[in-house]
Amino acid sequence: MASETPPDASKEIELVKGLVARYFPVYDVKVNYDVVQFFCRIDETTLEDNFERLREEMSPHGYIPMITYDKGEHVIMVGRKPPAKYKSIYVNLAMLVITFLAMMFAGILDWGSYADVPENEMFSAENILTGILVFTLPLMAILGVHELGHFFMARRRKVAASLPFFIPSVPPLGTFGAFISLRDPIPNRRSLLEIGVAGPLAGLALAIPIGILGLILTNMEARPVPLDLGSEGLVRISFPMIYLWLEELVPLQGDYLLHPTAFAAWVGFLVTALNLLPAGQLDGGHIARALLGPNAKYASWAAIAALIALSFYYWSWLLFAILILFLGAKHPPPLNDITKLDTRRKMVGVFAFVVLIIAFVPIPMTPVLADCSFEMTSVDDTAVTIVPGQQIAFEVLIANTGNTRDNITFEKVSSPTGWIVTFTEDGTNYSESYSMLVNVSQESVLTVMVESSGDSAPGNASVVIGGDSVCATDEFTATMAFNFTVDLPEVEMWVTDDGQEASPGSSVVSHLVVNNTGSGDVNLSFVVTDLPGYIAVVLYEEASGANSSGTLEVTVPGDGDVTISVEVLVWASAEPGEKLVPIDVFYQEVQIGSAEVTVVVI
Repeated sequence: MASETPPDASKEIELVKGLVARYFPVYDVKVNYDVVQFFCRIDETTLEDNFERLREEMSPHGYIPMITYDKGEHVIMVGRKPPAKYKSIYVNLAMLVITFLAMMFAGILDWGSYADVPENEMFSAENILTGILVFTLPLMAILGVHELGHFFMARRRKVAASLPFFIPSVPPLGTFGAFISLRDPIPNRRSLLEIGVAGPLAGLALAIPIGILGLILTNMEARPVPLDLGSEGLVRISFPMIYLWLEELVPLQGDYLLHPTAFAAWVGFLVTALNLLPAGQLDGGHIARALLGPNAKYASWAAIAALIALSFYYWSWLLFAILILFLGAKHPPPLNDITKLDTRRKMVGVFAFVVLIIAFVPIPMTPVLADCSFEMTSVDDTAVTIVPGQQIAFEVLIANTGNTRDNITFEKVSSPTGWIVTFTEDGTNYSESYSMLVNVSQESVLTVMVESSGDSAPGNASVVIGGDSVCATDEFTATMAFNFTVDLPEVEMWVTDDGQEASPGSSVVSHLVVNNTGSGDVNLSFVVTDLPGYIAVVLYEEASGANSSGTLEVTVPGDGDVTISVEVLVWASAEPGEKLVPIDVFYQEVQIGSAEVTVVVI
């Protein structure tokens, strides 16, 4: 092997071999193009400590060791650390300032929306300062502490790492989070676990008291959720289990808008959960790789599959799954992937995934879409009897069951030919198309007037009305049917003072009582036909005097009666004997009855 290796390379190999041999007995060496393999005898009880010392000693010389176990042999592979160009700290500061400004803008808008600040005061000094205090600083603190947890743990494990890089975004958050860049490979599973878990647990430790403070502030501000939700552009967020537990400590005293500080804590919990997903280069991917070794790839693919499945209910999960795939679904092994975790660190790893369960929500937030639904309930019986030409009024209770103010337009949907349907609220100003405004959770009474046509045939008929409400993202239609039995008026008639005697050249007055047994007023026509010879008849209502000859139009009130005077005039040339005066009763040109008045000529 020496004859095939240049002299300078041989000296370098001997240097590296000497470093390795200080900690592990070497019994064979193989030289490849960019790596040297040292076959060693390993004592697994001292493996982790000795390998860590070897790594630290090689680092100043620009070498990176990695140990594997293959075909019954332990092999330490040593290669040169690739040259790296690191970003200036000014990049971190610039991204911090830009992200702070973006989050400040988000805080201004979040507080302005929460406190219903007028538009002309949105960028006042007071509103800007309040937005920073109640949202920007709490959320930035949670994200910063999360990344600093990684940073300081990496320093503790002698793994070079950058300061946090904050990523700006647009409202309502103003940031996509932050990250640190590890500049050294992870040395072992213990370091991989501890660096991975430090960030989420540190962020969680700060998010919990901020969440409690946010719930307290929510109760103190006590800003009720607007009734007219659908027109407010609000977003409904789902509390994870851990936030529900905090709410047990600080119960909300009403249906209040969530304070921006409480919202910042909610974002902190969500970020913690997302980072703990056991996939790829996420914190949870580090933890899974430390716990499961090479089998962590199955957990990674399972997490990606779960995100894709959840994307059918919340499409943003698909973007997150694609991001994981883009960054790499498979986690690289640490330099020492042989030494397993002790029980205490395994319990820490398991606890981290418990945090994932209690901080994760399948559908984090949903926009409150306008719902302009309403219900129509008839106060009156919708199955009634109607006579041709009759009007019947129905009262219908209109209840707004949606989340936005309804502007409902009512119209006739269908009816028999010639029937008229009109609407009103105040009992006057009936219209065939009527608009009604109903506030959220409020009710109003609509009067529906149905008038049948005068030539309606007896039988069954139906009238359908419809209400239509259109709002920003919704349209709602409801209908109601009124069922009618069309029938002719029901009247009873009898004659009083019947059978009177009259001498030729005189007259007598009998009285015809007409009783309407129905509930609606009816207009009846009374016609005298087929009179005997030398007999004349005058019909009139008692109250108004004589006003007709042989025909009379009378309105008979519902459940009431009228009395018609029948004056029989006997001519001088009339022959003695019993005379019958027939009176036919018509409704809408349909005969519905008849009566006879008897006069005896003496």
